[in-house]
Amino acid sequence: MASNKNPDDLIPPSKLEEIFKITFQTLLEKGRQAANINAVAAAAQIDPDLLHQRFDRETDLIAPAMRWYFMRFSQQVSSSSAMCSDVYSSMHLMLTDFAELCEEQNRVEGSLYWPTIGEISHLDPVLGKEYLALRFEWGTEIRRRLVKFKDELEAPEDIDHLVDYFMMAFEGIIQMVKFGTPLEKIFPAIEILMEALSSRMKYRPNISGRK
Repeated sequence: MASNKNPDDLIPPSKLEEIFKITFQTLLEKGRQAANINAVAAAAQIDPDLLHQRFDRETDLIAPAMRWYFMRFSQQVSSSSAMCSDVYSSMHLMLTDFAELCEEQNRVEGSLYWPTIGEISHLDPVLGKEYLALRFEWGTEIRRRLVKFKDELEAPEDIDHLVDYFMMAFEGIIQMVKFGTPLEKIFPAIEILMEALSSRMKYRPNISGRK
């Protein structure tokens, strides 16, 4: 008999996070074929039928883990800077929070999964499509912030170029963290990155008290 229960209620968030961590670890250590639902369920000590019910039509958990990983970062980064009152503060906090989250994951969990996900997506059409969709969502979030404060920019038509620029900035932060660059070196680099935005603003931003 089909259950009327919301699939999102089947597994507590803390357990779901553990399952996705195991998925990534299995993927890195043993490859995609090993990261199937049954193997992950055994490692997480959970009923595989529950995972199959929660992730209907999924043969493995890599795509769901990618979505979780993206949402985990985007929600934390977005919530902290949502109340910023200007474009400079919004983008600056978005970059620094992202760097802190990457550094924390790399330090606590022993790995930063973004580069691996990107490499795998080039070899797998299904995951590649999923990965591109997630990158598009991230770019959309950057665009939303820039459009919100477009009146602060000298030329709003620069928004398209700034979106691409900040996408490169985020990817650069990922690589710096991946290779062990400490935050005290990443933050000054972010300050330099922000000069590209400030040079396109109508008024010089107040940058006192930044990280």
